[in-house]
Amino acid sequence: MNGKEIRAQIDTENVKGLLLINGGGAVALLAFLPSILNKPGYEPLTLAILWGLLIFQIGLITALIHNHLRRRCSLAYDCPKPKVKLLGLGLEEPYVCHFSHIFMIASYGCFIIAGILIFCGGLKALNTIHQLSVKAYLCTNQ
Repeated sequence: MNGKEIRAQIDTENVKGLLLINGGGAVALLAFLPSILNKPGYEPLTLAILWGLLIFQIGLITALIHNHLRRRCSLAYDCPKPKVKLLGLGLEEPYVCHFSHIFMIASYGCFIIAGILIFCGGLKALNTIHQLSVKAYLCTNQ
């Protein structure tokens, strides 16, 4: 295997990883969502999960776009083209390759953002549940 084939294999595994983390996150949230729906105190977590689902879906779409652009980038290298310039600076790669990288980073970012959002929603839910339990305790001991 030469260097080009090795890099292509690494890129393929990277796309699989992007699809796995965003798709797996979405499936896990979908499985967990019914257990907290309509439970008092879990509203912040439910809302965070719904937003997390949307962000994971965006992460899946950006991973698929990255994969498509990666193929177009490979085709661009097969055709001799003049040097590409952006804002007067010469680029080493064709435009499509840069867009592919942007979508790859966006897919990683979606996973991170969804995770942080769900974590924050969980913390808010814990605080809400704690406040509800304190109120219930004070009401029963008066």
